Amino acid sequence: MVATLARLRFTLLRNTLLREKWRIVLLAVGGLYALGLLAFAVAGMVALGVAADPQVRDTVLVLLGSALVLGWAIVPMVAFGLDNTLDLQRFALYLTPTPRFAFGLFVAGAVSIPGAVTVLVSVTTALAWVGSGTTAQRVSAALVALVTGLLGAATCLLLARVTTTAASGLMRGRRGRDLAGVVATGAVLVVSLVPVLLQSVGLRLSSFDALAGVLAWTPLGAPWAVPSDVAAGRWGVALARLAVVLATLGVAGVLYLRLVRRSMVSVGSGQGPSAERTGRLPLAHALLREPAAAGEGARPAVITPVRVRTTPAAAAVAGRSLRYWRGDPRYLASTGAIALMPVLVLLLAWLVTSQSTDVAFREVLAWAVLALGPVTAWIGAWSIHDDIAYDSTAFWLHVAAGVRGADDRLGRVLGLAVWLVPTVVLLAVVPPVLLGRGAWVPAVLGISLVLLGGGFAVACVFSAALPYPAPPPGANPMSSQSGGSVLAFAVQLLSFAVLGLLVLPTALTLIPVFAGSTAWGWLTLAVGTVTAVVWLAVGVRWGGRILDRNAVTVLTRIRSWPRH
Repeated sequence: MVATLARLRFTLLRNTLLREKWRIVLLAVGGLYALGLLAFAVAGMVALGVAADPQVRDTVLVLLGSALVLGWAIVPMVAFGLDNTLDLQRFALYLTPTPRFAFGLFVAGAVSIPGAVTVLVSVTTALAWVGSGTTAQRVSAALVALVTGLLGAATCLLLARVTTTAASGLMRGRRGRDLAGVVATGAVLVVSLVPVLLQSVGLRLSSFDALAGVLAWTPLGAPWAVPSDVAAGRWGVALARLAVVLATLGVAGVLYLRLVRRSMVSVGSGQGPSAERTGRLPLAHALLREPAAAGEGARPAVITPVRVRTTPAAAAVAGRSLRYWRGDPRYLASTGAIALMPVLVLLLAWLVTSQSTDVAFREVLAWAVLALGPVTAWIGAWSIHDDIAYDSTAFWLHVAAGVRGADDRLGRVLGLAVWLVPTVVLLAVVPPVLLGRGAWVPAVLGISLVLLGGGFAVACVFSAALPYPAPPPGANPMSSQSGGSVLAFAVQLLSFAVLGLLVLPTALTLIPVFAGSTAWGWLTLAVGTVTAVVWLAVGVRWGGRILDRNAVTVLTRIRSWPRH
């Protein structure tokens, strides 16, 4: 069973690589990155064994190992998702959920670049025991580290399967998916601030030693603490911690088998009867100045300073897009990130003041709120850079109906802009005024507007030219498509770079503002407003032309993605 499932996985991967050649390049880049990470791990372990104090070595190994196990349990669930190449529900009609099948699925799923790197890095912990103690201590600790390293890697991979399989079942319901988007976004923000939080409370090495001592008795740190006990001759403690490791694997294995059985016998979305939904799109009706008569469908969409004039097609796309932003969990994650911005600013201000008694909290907060508008504009406008992929194969309606590319681009922008633009303006104006930074409002508003216009322009072009795999509608929003993570990273990095170039002219006008003359902020506002409108117009037209030429190609590419 294990060999069959592994062979099936490699066959699917080979077919994907043959069908889409660019994935070969991404696979090679991922392999080189993995080799570099492995070399860094080897060098670090040797340095720990040769140069580090034994107490420091033990603490570092337990803390890093615990972070590795915790990362495998959480990161795949909230960031990349479970690899759907061997989706459980695809086997529901052909196999029964036996322990043998679950084990084969676990092993086949672990055969990947991240899985291989995790196993190899875990084994390299044996190198940390080459430079201290007697020969017998070094040899015994290194041999035990090889075994416990493999057990630790197995714990990582098994916990990843447990958490992602459980999340896949829980997220089938709509409420679960909606909650997951917000929780996942909050978790990522909290984790990213952990190093700063640790620094702010002034933790010392003794504190880390105490933390490592606690983690060494948990499933997170037990595999990495056993070699230290063996080297010190504490065989009873080593056996007790080894029992913790084996018990963790046993419990996780039983839990994974139950989750596999539950997933395979509950095929379907699990959402139950869908509520009746009106076909009216209030935003679409509000955008249309008057009912379109026959032949008016080709009337070009125009943005004026007073109101937005659109074609019926663009208005319909805008109305549907707004509905997605209100109810689709994939979009709600971005909404959650925007909603958490004020909380993040408060937290950062507290961190700064906690490290220095000479700075007042209100003073730091008054400067920190200046970033609220620009950051919200950046995150919000850029969030639709892969919007077509979220449509999945439903994009065929646009192709079949002959929707012009410019109408599609403008409609998607309006569906987001109708609530994002007022939010950005509010955050750019009100908090600075309330905290005594009103003189900075023109500059902040100008840079916020150009981030909005430039972000919309980048999204219009990139979502038409370089769509990458995204979770299909109704699927687990935490899932990822095979081979899509590296492509997503490349596209996102490139889009960030392009957005930076678009914002650069306006950003240069901030130099005299930061030099002390806030009156120059009015120049920033003027340049930002003009360039925002220009970039948006260029982005809508350019992205529309790309979509007009490649609509069928884009639809074909989407259909080639797994589960689309």
